[in-house]
Amino acid sequence: MTSATRFVASRTLAGLDTVRADDRPVIEAYDRLRRVLHEHGGDAVAGLFAEPVISRSNGTALARVDWYTNLDGRIRPLADLEPDSAAQLRHRLGAALAALEPVLRDREAGAFAAACLNLVGPSAVLAVGDAPLLVDWGLLPQGLAANERGRVRHYASTLGAIAPSHFPYPPVGREDWAARFEPAAAASPEASPGPRLGAPERRIGRGTIAPVAAAGIAAALVALSYVPGVLVFPPLPQAVSAESRALQTAWLDGLRRRRDVLAAAESFACPRLRTELPGLVPQSPAGVRLPADPAAPPAARAAVAPSGPAADSDRPSAPATDGLVDRLERSTVLVLAGDATGSGFFVTDDLVVTNRHVVEGASTLMIAGRHAGVVPATLVQVGAPGALTDFALLRVPPRSGGRPLALAKPGRPLTPVVAAGFPGLYLGTDPTFARLRDGDAAASRDLVPVVQTGVVNHLQRYDEAAVTLVLHGAEIAPGNSGGPLVDYCSRVVGVNAFGRTDDRMPVTARYALGADGLAAFLAGAGVAAAVDDRPCDLQATPRPAATAAAEPAEAAATPPAQAPAAPSGQTAPRPDARTAPRPGRDARPPAR
Repeated sequence: MTSATRFVASRTLAGLDTVRADDRPVIEAYDRLRRVLHEHGGDAVAGLFAEPVISRSNGTALARVDWYTNLDGRIRPLADLEPDSAAQLRHRLGAALAALEPVLRDREAGAFAAACLNLVGPSAVLAVGDAPLLVDWGLLPQGLAANERGRVRHYASTLGAIAPSHFPYPPVGREDWAARFEPAAAASPEASPGPRLGAPERRIGRGTIAPVAAAGIAAALVALSYVPGVLVFPPLPQAVSAESRALQTAWLDGLRRRRDVLAAAESFACPRLRTELPGLVPQSPAGVRLPADPAAPPAARAAVAPSGPAADSDRPSAPATDGLVDRLERSTVLVLAGDATGSGFFVTDDLVVTNRHVVEGASTLMIAGRHAGVVPATLVQVGAPGALTDFALLRVPPRSGGRPLALAKPGRPLTPVVAAGFPGLYLGTDPTFARLRDGDAAASRDLVPVVQTGVVNHLQRYDEAAVTLVLHGAEIAPGNSGGPLVDYCSRVVGVNAFGRTDDRMPVTARYALGADGLAAFLAGAGVAAAVDDRPCDLQATPRPAATAAAEPAEAAATPPAQAPAAPSGQTAPRPDARTAPRPGRDARPPAR
């Protein structure tokens, strides 16, 4: 997950080449770029480059990239600015590029940092408020990496008219960099200026060798990746932080618990296994049915096939139920906070909960949902500043069609949970959201939240803030902020708030602020919302006979199962308080 807060732009990578440095596409090394720029130029220079979020078409090849930033203000391409504003932006960008020059000539980081200045085109230069921002960096139109003259002309149409006159055009590899960038310790721009745009021919003989060599090396690496058994991995970290070690330990503990439960299931007779299965392996939310009566005890049923031909006649008819997915669609809403988006959910018929960071600073507030439509919202109350009190309460017109959700404790690790919300990564390709963004309020009737399943991984109790952080495995992304994390009885166990990543480990930690902290926040706003401490009783019930008939004959011959499934959740122990991690705010198209 990205640490930036605001969606800027999106681009498919069809017809483009990724610029490589040190045998890796520079676009995949944003953390390194930000670290290098921060060390040499501070936050202002580091903020010049938008943060990429890359998706892959087949798990390997880059498919598209979404760009994010922490800058605030109206987003406009340089070409759309008024002449005075455009001149001011060019001046600021030129000054930032001049400040970058010592980094570009650094022996260690210079080739990498300079390669990042390759841009797709003039539209890659944006103004966010009055600050410059580069998107589509580290990319070139297909074929230009091996065409130096073409790159010179291309550079003139992007940064060439803005950068200082002695500024060399960006390289496409370390050898290409060495041909034109002298190390800062050996020469300064004044004493030994780099080649100018008007005289690239002097370097053609030397400059064309590097792209060809780089292309050959890249082709060899690609070919090597198709050889069975040959994979390329990044180097292992030399040291693992205490926090990463704690995450890894919690993850391994969860796997051990799951292994022990499944190992115990090997001794089950077939009838019992069929009935116990929903408690052992979390079912899809689509197969979970809930009591229609909101006052009913917390129970959810997962459908399994009847164990014998007479099973349906031997059991009483089931009470009226509705689906977990249907209930989430009725309860979860898209929060429109000015030019940003987030998620939220009903806690009464006219009150919606979300995160504070989703709505702070927004000039207008609205919600949109399949049953609520598009309605205005007013900010009632926000939590105190801090990561552990990131709550906000919105009021909407009564009888908007939303269904309130109850609150519950998160249960023990491995309790099944579902995250619902509107991540910007998905909204960016959703035609329904595109219609809504273009002013078609009727599109809200087709707006369906994204649901992701997982289990509770770990609980972190902070007594000083009276809240439990719920670490869980349901996939969330920027835009999920403020959305509910529910158990299979449709009760809110947490409010999704942030994710954390570690560039030294392939681990993403997903956090929700527990329902205990939410209940305290609501009580401070005068809203009574008790936390139910009863476990969610996930049981198995028979499917209709028509479904059972489609199963193999040996399954139909299995004797009827009588034992109910074991409860899937219990109240959680309170772990020791730890230092609160710093969350990253999140947002998606055009989101927070």
